[in-house]
Amino acid sequence: MTHVHATAAPPAGTGPEDLRRYLDGLWEKEPFVHAAAWTEHLCGVLPLLDLFPDASHDPQEPRRLVEGVRTGALLAALGLFTPNTHFAPSLPAVRAERVPGLGLTLEGRFRYASPQADLSLVPLRVAGEEQLRLVLLPHTHDGLRTYGAGRATEPGWGELTGAVVQEAELSHPVTWDLDGPLVRVLDSYGWEFARRSVTWSARVIADLRRSLAATGSGTEALSTSQYLAHELSKLEIEISLAAAAASFGAELKGEEPGGQSAAAVLLAATDLLTRTARVVEDMSTELGLTPSPCAADSWPAGQIQGYFGGRRMAESQLARRMGLVPEAVAR
Repeated sequence: MTHVHATAAPPAGTGPEDLRRYLDGLWEKEPFVHAAAWTEHLCGVLPLLDLFPDASHDPQEPRRLVEGVRTGALLAALGLFTPNTHFAPSLPAVRAERVPGLGLTLEGRFRYASPQADLSLVPLRVAGEEQLRLVLLPHTHDGLRTYGAGRATEPGWGELTGAVVQEAELSHPVTWDLDGPLVRVLDSYGWEFARRSVTWSARVIADLRRSLAATGSGTEALSTSQYLAHELSKLEIEISLAAAAASFGAELKGEEPGGQSAAAVLLAATDLLTRTARVVEDMSTELGLTPSPCAADSWPAGQIQGYFGGRRMAESQLARRMGLVPEAVAR
């Protein structure tokens, strides 16, 4: 497994504009697997650490984890988007129960996007509590098994069986209320991810067109096929429209966090990521393209569906914000 080194992290104390410039440079120079992982760490995980109690007086281990994530010594992923029957992240798949003299025992599973991550920020459904808790779980934690699923051979899932954490490791109680801090952070992260991921999709399609042009010569080059050109043009138009919407960020409709525009643009971005990867893989295999964008070691075939839980989870979030999901599930 190729690890995403902490040297990719920006200097501590950078402001919002500095962070955006840093991320732009990261997505321009680094492969998707690195750029996306650090965007999630910086824009998704770090702000959510504010939901935890002050770690300065915590026991050594939770303090070490929080400090490691803040400094970039440890790469953290979000384990918030695990599919369930309703595709609702507000219904976490990890259950926690307090056991006197032991701590909290954890059972269940969670999904995370980057197999290079050292730990994940995981939501817990604690017995006897209505609100959720978050916990930072190292992927080497006792009682935690990480694994791949489907075509993804690298880890992207965690299964917890009798894992134990302590009360001091838990966040304050949190909810998925649309006006709450959790949704506010994730909407902000979603805008940053969407803008850059659709740009990545556009670059990949451009690389695919160059591969088509290099296969054959003159009027025999595959790039001259109107059939292929029509298929790619439809995708490029959608990418262009999504990129234009994502470029406005939260100013697109002037909505507060929890609005429909953030969820709609994120859905478009996650859907286009999946479709772009499938088109490139399909054409490269069917047409025998050499070189091919998906031939690189860093091609993220097994990872792109992990960010924000993929298309189905993103669809569920948009439906929730449109009022199409029962309140009992939405919350």
